[in-house]
Amino acid sequence: MGAVLSQPKLLDDPSVLADKLYDYVIVGGGTAGCVLASRLSEDVNVSVLLVEAGDNHVGELFSKIPVAYPRLLKSSRDWGYKTIPQKALNDRVIDCPRGKIMGGSASINALVYQHCSPSDFDEWESKGATGWNYKALAPYFRKSEKFTPNSAYPEVRLEDRGISGVWQTSLGYSHSICERWIDAAVEVGVPRNPDINTARGSIGVSKFFTFVDQKGQRSSTATAFLSKDVLNRSNLTVITGTMTTRVLFSSEDRPRATGIEIAQSDSSPRFTINAGKEVILAAGAINSPQLLMISGVGDRSELEKLDIPVVKDLPHVGKNLLDHVLVPIVFRAKGGYTLDYMQEPLKALPAMLRWLLTGTGTCSSNGGEAALFVRLNDKSLPFATPESESRAPYIVDNTSGSTSPDLEVGVVPASYRPLPKGENGLTIVPILLRPLSVGSMWLSSSSPFKQPNINPNFLSNPSDIKSMIRGIRLALHIGRAAALKTMLNLKDNSEDMDGQYWPGDADPDKVLDEDLEKWVRNNADTVNHCSGTARIGNTEKDGVVDAQLRVFGVDGLRVVDASVFPTMVSGHPTAPIVAIAEKASDMILNS
Repeated sequence: MGAVLSQPKLLDDPSVLADKLYDYVIVGGGTAGCVLASRLSEDVNVSVLLVEAGDNHVGELFSKIPVAYPRLLKSSRDWGYKTIPQKALNDRVIDCPRGKIMGGSASINALVYQHCSPSDFDEWESKGATGWNYKALAPYFRKSEKFTPNSAYPEVRLEDRGISGVWQTSLGYSHSICERWIDAAVEVGVPRNPDINTARGSIGVSKFFTFVDQKGQRSSTATAFLSKDVLNRSNLTVITGTMTTRVLFSSEDRPRATGIEIAQSDSSPRFTINAGKEVILAAGAINSPQLLMISGVGDRSELEKLDIPVVKDLPHVGKNLLDHVLVPIVFRAKGGYTLDYMQEPLKALPAMLRWLLTGTGTCSSNGGEAALFVRLNDKSLPFATPESESRAPYIVDNTSGSTSPDLEVGVVPASYRPLPKGENGLTIVPILLRPLSVGSMWLSSSSPFKQPNINPNFLSNPSDIKSMIRGIRLALHIGRAAALKTMLNLKDNSEDMDGQYWPGDADPDKVLDEDLEKWVRNNADTVNHCSGTARIGNTEKDGVVDAQLRVFGVDGLRVVDASVFPTMVSGHPTAPIVAIAEKASDMILNS
């Protein structure tokens, strides 16, 4: 049964909400939904209901421990979505984790706090998202943030950080091998950037800012924005373990969202909840468009195939699916430098006890501790051999501006894949930030309890494959730089493409593009940054929502989550989603 987090008592039966009226009904207690519920309920004159399909986050220990988040993937805290077979990846089906818990994916992800490139948001405005440029969003980034400085990083300027918000960020624990990796990136020509979250941009190599609080615990939007004081508000009700099965509309010529229908399972009773002002979808880039389509808002031809009555014909719902794609390169590391020992309970126990007692140490690491952001057309960096450069087709510049990156390379002090007992791995991860490949998602059934079809279309554009190969070569050069090489056990030039440590053991100046391409198609994976499926547009001819995030042709219905991104951000999207929700809250209350 679900639990309602409200005062004066906890409820466990959604039937008590049947036919009740709230001013604002928010669907999805994820990254954006928690922010919306908190900010909208600050107005004592309005009533707010937040409906979350997953469970409460409070008792989930693995969500609290930063380094333990992989334990939540493929668990009950994950929707467990999978893509359809990806043609460019040898028809492999890719896991598509999405958080099914209060806080959403911000409760199960790698805790990276990043604004992304300022020009990403200026590009949004140029495509019709009026008022969503970086200058307009920057105050909302700072509004939410409560940054705690670290004396080990004196170059980070407090005037660039938010210090009075509720969402706690920090520069926390770092393994020595990751610090050396930063030195190695500088050695091959990547500049240092002490703070990638400023108007100066994100180009360079840096330790990641993370949303980890001063107790060493995850500061998700659930923990930050839905504190006990917030949940005590008499005008806020939060229900968990409850699916929204459809949005309800009036039968007028121009439809209006009048409420939602909820249920706890496909076979359980369904109840109606009324919305006096608005229904706000904040269920994420997969579930929000799915709910729109199930409710009759989407491409008419697709809805009619499933006998779904059409409320509003909006062909772009579910289209423009954007995601980041990665390839994990595992290097053979020397013992004592990495996290691999944490796979053995007895060896992990001291680190766990330290975290429980002090909130410090290995368990407070987010795993992905540092990264670099560069442009693939930077001729000063070792992206290719002369031979491969002469044979490679033109790589399209899809960046949002001349100072914006299209490649991230991150580092994880552990192996991405299982290794033989006693061996240790360092994973260097090239990530395409601005891929040209675009996908879509569509309904497999009219039931909200059935997974939709998800097709990110990974690496379908030939330019993306060539870009990834360039990223791999840069990663291999960093692995062989003097600053890092002493912590790794590298072979001179392995040609064993089936080996655990290939292409980490390959010489970047000798390995062939053709071999790297084969390996990429067998090993590429998602970064789990789905977005764009209900994008902001100028009209319904090119988007799903307007610049106020209102669904075209429907009154009383907005979408506030990553699905509204017009184009892909060149980094990790959690902080931009929070900023969007902060700005949207002001829009809604002032409308």
